[in-house]
Amino acid sequence: MRTVSPAWRDALPKVACVALCVALAGCASAPTEHRWLSLPLDVSLPTASAPATTHAIPQLRLQRVQIPEYLQSTRVRFRDSAATLAEWPGVRWAERLEIGLTRHLGLQLAGLGQAGWICADPCDTVPAGGSLQLNYVMLDHERPSARLHALAQWTLTPPPGSASTPRQGQLRWSEAVLEDTPAGQAAAMARVNAAIARDIAQQLRP
Repeated sequence: MRTVSPAWRDALPKVACVALCVALAGCASAPTEHRWLSLPLDVSLPTASAPATTHAIPQLRLQRVQIPEYLQSTRVRFRDSAATLAEWPGVRWAERLEIGLTRHLGLQLAGLGQAGWICADPCDTVPAGGSLQLNYVMLDHERPSARLHALAQWTLTPPPGSASTPRQGQLRWSEAVLEDTPAGQAAAMARVNAAIARDIAQQLRP
């Protein structure tokens, strides 16, 4: 029969404590589970009309939507005061917000004109109508007031060699966030994006 020396007997609690700390550290460093959020595609999605024989809008290249740098992330951010930002815990955008906004805007615009008038960059051919750039100067969910405030500027740049001049527009919008959740924020952003798409399409019609 083997016996444990007094020195080892005294050291056993310390060894057990170290092992427990290592195990807890491993648990703490385990990857956090996230839910993945996207802009809802069923918000005011119009139906594309058949190709028109007259007064057709020339095909446009849709460039990536520009947003403030503090939103260029997969983290879902909102304003909790006039000067500070916060993030929804445990939630990430399924794709970077500017990519999701571009995809959503393209779908909205595609349904507001004749079929095929919008192509995402890069296009197969040089669009006769030029390129469309949307820039969100502001796209802030103010959570305390449950409002989404947007200031959007768009520019239509003619194709190379065209005698046309660039066209520009600006739209300021405030939208209620109907549900105090990440999904509620995403839905409000989709409604604002859809409203801006309608405004752009209306101004581009011949």
